[in-house]
Amino acid sequence: MKKNILYIIDSLGRGGAEVMLVSTLKEVQQHYNTVIVTLQHENSFTKDELGNSEIICLNTTGKKDILRAAKKLRKIIKEKKAAIVHSNLYWSVIVSRLACSKKIPHVFSLATVMSTGIYKHKWYSGYTKILDKMTYKKNQAIISPTKEVLEDFDKEIGIKGKSEVLPNFVMDKFFNNEIEYKVPPDHLKLVAVGNLKDVKNYQLLVDAFKFLKKFNVSIDVYGEGPDRTFLQEQITAFGLKISLKGSSEKIYDILPNYDGFVMCSLVEGFGISAAEAMAIGLPLLLSDIAPLREISQNNALFFDPRKPQSFADVVVKIIEGKVDLKNLSEKGKMISQENYTKEKYIKGLLKFYEEVLE
Repeated sequence: MKKNILYIIDSLGRGGAEVMLVSTLKEVQQHYNTVIVTLQHENSFTKDELGNSEIICLNTTGKKDILRAAKKLRKIIKEKKAAIVHSNLYWSVIVSRLACSKKIPHVFSLATVMSTGIYKHKWYSGYTKILDKMTYKKNQAIISPTKEVLEDFDKEIGIKGKSEVLPNFVMDKFFNNEIEYKVPPDHLKLVAVGNLKDVKNYQLLVDAFKFLKKFNVSIDVYGEGPDRTFLQEQITAFGLKISLKGSSEKIYDILPNYDGFVMCSLVEGFGISAAEAMAIGLPLLLSDIAPLREISQNNALFFDPRKPQSFADVVVKIIEGKVDLKNLSEKGKMISQENYTKEKYIKGLLKFYEEVLE
């Protein structure tokens, strides 16, 4: 008889953590029964994507409602006879810790560098770290997407129990669309993918492209978010070769049309869109932050995410033919194939569940 895994996540909106969870369900369901508990109503996934998962919502109304949510979750864990509880994203992790008894194995996934991300959040900085310290216990096991994220958690909180670095995976559709890279003859077409919000640092592109007006280079940005209006006003005012393209669910069909991929984030836990671009074969232009160096294995062109001139200098080097783009492409495809396949991720995840149960 299959054992039951109870997943807890803030919602089923189509974000990175949510897509990662839902994309593994069919494989996990070959070994376990799955129940998904959300803190809030929102479901962007189809019945086919969710498979046989039962979906339960705790109807949490806000951060002050976590004790009531934990009480409800404790009851659900008991009713569903959960063998493992696996929580994703900060507030779901806190609720799960409060709900789980010491007898229930609790796995939680880290998503970002906590010291510069969650603990520094402008709305609730200060007590997030205190909550983490108070609720994290030895019987809880950690899955981290990079060594950098895990080491940061260890430095801030201190690892007490089992932990594992399990890199996120790239969907097969990206590997299936890999390209044979050709160096652009004249016009350098760059692309970026990610939500238009502060942490993604698209202001850097606006400021950098002011230095690049005389060069034949452009960038298309795919994503939506609260910074769109502000960014567009500047792009229009300065006549910059930046185009905000909005969201696309088939980014794997779009990326092969470009010559290079840009990620200018200030904070990343993994940087899945960079790994996806690498799988397709695009050379990477990345913020010089530790998680992006880790996932790219230094196979990228790095710039200071706080200095627009640093990014502009990298672009000029490409235009002047001082960079071997084809080598970056070929090596990137190899790195992705060796490290970021779904098959490898599922194998590691199931092995970790077995070890936790033991």
